[in-house]
Amino acid sequence: MILLDSDILLIDRRYTNDPRHAVNRLFLQQAQASTMPLGITTQAILEVIGALSFNVSPAKVLTLLDDLTSDYGLIILPDLQQHPEYAACTVNDVLVQIRQQMALGDAVQAVQIARHAGSAVALLTWNARHFVGKMTVPVLTPQEWHNQQSGTTP
Repeated sequence: MILLDSDILLIDRRYTNDPRHAVNRLFLQQAQASTMPLGITTQAILEVIGALSFNVSPAKVLTLLDDLTSDYGLIILPDLQQHPEYAACTVNDVLVQIRQQMALGDAVQAVQIARHAGSAVALLTWNARHFVGKMTVPVLTPQEWHNQQSGTTP
């Protein structure tokens, strides 16, 4: 499983003029065409929905979770059917991550990944520097992932 951070979906959906949009789109197309499942934590998907909520009707906000999940073929971790509560983290778990100088949202996501994404091969984010050395999975940008897949270096 490849895990996505919120910025991957936000660049694709909201920030189409971002200079990273083309590489981001290429990654998403290749990832969706592969057999490798795409996952996202509850923390990250709620960040996406929160950001998108400013440009859609209040009724549409309630459908964004299903829309994003089906549009990108995402597996949400932890599974919302088994863990309908928000974060599935203890305060102490989050504090341990914050101790590594992480923002709250990043810390919650790190705990969710450690607990619920044991099969993940990487977390993809344009903010890799926020996570490197602080996660249970490797952290790459979409460009780094693309370079690894194609055998090229930047």
